[in-house]
Amino acid sequence: MKKFLLPAIMIMVALIMPDRAYTENSHDHHNHDGHHAHKENGFHIGLSIGWVHLKEEGEHHEEGEHNEEDGHSEDALGVHLHIGKRLADEGVLSKVSLGIGGEVIFSEEEHYGLSAYTAIHPWKGLKLAVGPAVEWSKHDDEWESHYSTHMEVAYGFDVQDIHIGPSFGYSTSDHGEHYSVGIHVGYHL
Repeated sequence: MKKFLLPAIMIMVALIMPDRAYTENSHDHHNHDGHHAHKENGFHIGLSIGWVHLKEEGEHHEEGEHNEEDGHSEDALGVHLHIGKRLADEGVLSKVSLGIGGEVIFSEEEHYGLSAYTAIHPWKGLKLAVGPAVEWSKHDDEWESHYSTHMEVAYGFDVQDIHIGPSFGYSTSDHGEHYSVGIHVGYHL
């Protein structure tokens, strides 16, 4: 897991420090309080990175941290990338977005996920998302796929043209579940 930490931090820094020049006229969006406001009706791209606790059911042949009755439990680094779009410029549908996301968990055995989601934005930077997903994992050199449900809660604080804040995720399938806690960095395109 340590070998993935430096590249993950570099990706996060690259998103936090965008090398993009703006003039006063090309980027002068302010709300009534004089604070910087993002265009909320366009596309949004986001990256969450953090700690994942992975728990799988069933028998595994690795030595150590699990047995046939309990299954497999492991902590690892996880990265989740998503893109979404608000359904409307104003009104109730402006509080709803649809999108897709991909996830990689850098555990001993390879884990990947692909999801579609619906997100509700009920208040300021708060996002509540849920959607169907497919997870792939490699056990004993064989790939398995499972349907899962992926849920995420994130809050973003505006910092220049991005938002950054805590994120919490949960995914469950008939094969197991995983929890994640991390940092979400997003940008409105």
